[in-house]
Amino acid sequence: MMANVYRLTEAAAILSVCIDSAAYRKLPGEKARQVDGLRARIAELVGGIGKHYGDDSLAPTFEATRARMAGEAAMRGYVHTKYQYCSDQLLSDMEAYVAENEKLINGYFEKQLAGKKGK
Repeated sequence: MMANVYRLTEAAAILSVCIDSAAYRKLPGEKARQVDGLRARIAELVGGIGKHYGDDSLAPTFEATRARMAGEAAMRGYVHTKYQYCSDQLLSDMEAYVAENEKLINGYFEKQLAGKKGK
């Protein structure tokens, strides 16, 4: 699960680079809200993982790592080159990625919970 958290942190950092860019300030309101919503959904997923495993340090560690990654020149360069900071492709890629992880992670937790109830 920690590998999932790391990848979610990378995705949140990519969204943070977008949010911190001049391109974000030029986005139509709907698209800016979509970017904000995607980052919030990732944070919610990580919070749920921390809650599931009783790890109160996971969410703050996620936030600190996300901020550090978003500040790295390599990450900013990647987001600029691949997504021109906040392109429609970023929104499409991140929407698919977040939705897939919500389905997988929440499904995993639901199966575990159902297994505990069945015992």
